[in-house]
Amino acid sequence: MRDPVALCADAVAGWHTAWLTSLGLRSAVDAGAWRALDRPPHIYFSAITLRPDTPAEAVADSAGAVCDSWQTLDLEQSGFRDWRREPWFLCAGPPAVAETPVELEIVQVATAEGVQEFEAVSVRGFENEATTIEPGAIHPPAILAEPRMVLWLGRVEGKPVGAAMSYRTDEAVGIFGVTTIASVRRRGYGTALTRAAMLVDSGLPSILAPSPEGEGVYRRLGFEQVGELRIWSRHF
Repeated sequence: MRDPVALCADAVAGWHTAWLTSLGLRSAVDAGAWRALDRPPHIYFSAITLRPDTPAEAVADSAGAVCDSWQTLDLEQSGFRDWRREPWFLCAGPPAVAETPVELEIVQVATAEGVQEFEAVSVRGFENEATTIEPGAIHPPAILAEPRMVLWLGRVEGKPVGAAMSYRTDEAVGIFGVTTIASVRRRGYGTALTRAAMLVDSGLPSILAPSPEGEGVYRRLGFEQVGELRIWSRHF
């Protein structure tokens, strides 16, 4: 296996390309960095370093947040602040066995209506249960044309309670956007959604960048920390 942080960075870049393309926004990639050419919604990075020796100049003119995958950049002189750090996690084998709660139905999204349901519950999980969003503002149905992306929706009694995403590169499966709404947390739903996302291609390692609250869940599934990224935020 090559540098595990490179696997993580490549998966994040591919995931971003897929979503920006579905939004009708442009991006570009070279050996050193992925960059958004049109300013994306705030949940997306504007640049991602793909090598530890990528120079700051390659991403210094980005309009939004920069993912410094190896923490090798200094972007303060370019108007950024060191906002936060997140660990890179990798699971080299299949996920540890975890029982899926019997009441939880996990479905793979395959319709425009399903994408809208997925987007709405994702926002409610990451914000609060009263949050609403204009359909297609961050996760449009056009993503269904991207075969490398799989959207997972968790329902209980027919109602959406959680979501997760898989993005497959040639070398890894990136796990993104795992969330459950606050009122149903600590019931094993997030673990089950993560496991489903990992098993989209069980022959590849899985990568993700967890929140502090999720680290324990992912370690129990077999993930280990392989690095740490730094997020630079632009001053405005």
